[in-house]
Amino acid sequence: MPTNKQVKKPGERSDLAHKAYMGMRQMLLYNEILPGQKIKYQDLADRLGISITPVIHALKWLEFKNIVRYEHNKGYYVNEADPQEIKEIYETRLVLEVAILSKTLANLDDSGIQRLQAALDAFEEKVKEADYYGRLISDMKFHFTLASLSQSRIQLRILEELFDLLFLRYSHNLVITSISETSLQEHQEIFDSLVARDLPRLQQALSNHLENVKNHIIENLDRMVIKKKESVLDFHSL
Repeated sequence: MPTNKQVKKPGERSDLAHKAYMGMRQMLLYNEILPGQKIKYQDLADRLGISITPVIHALKWLEFKNIVRYEHNKGYYVNEADPQEIKEIYETRLVLEVAILSKTLANLDDSGIQRLQAALDAFEEKVKEADYYGRLISDMKFHFTLASLSQSRIQLRILEELFDLLFLRYSHNLVITSISETSLQEHQEIFDSLVARDLPRLQQALSNHLENVKNHIIENLDRMVIKKKESVLDFHSL
């Protein structure tokens, strides 16, 4: 019996959930949704031009990735910064990215060098422009391009998940604690070591870079936590 009600096409619901997920990824990356903030379903749905149902599906996906959390009878919240988690992410990246460098050099050709040069140039351009969020993305692309030269598919999937967690949950913290000039020099050293096909030098350059970035972020986050506690104590002493 014909009706005026539209029938959903196969896959339409999952497409809408993906649209909601990608929309929220963008908002998280650019801090339009902040750590600790409660997520308002209807506001998100209105902004993305979809219903609440795919928004909730997308939130469950983000919950699985530990980017948001659900509190009973309250709703979803963006997870706040956890210095220990950031430390573990960078330690895992260090082990993973350094371990595949021998494969990277074994598979390296002129095309691979050109790809990494383009990624390095894009990062340098964002540093010059003081485009903080663009710099985060171009930094991720530099590291992912380097890793992709190894043609290690499983490791690349793991790295993608780490980048998702790092950049979606901690983009605000990475921006305010970043060290652009030092990172640019370290990226250049990584590239030069790759072109020279010097594995020990390349491993050392990448290890030093990731270790330096990790330590810098953790130190600054610790300072922020201390300042926040001091502000609370000062408020209660009034």
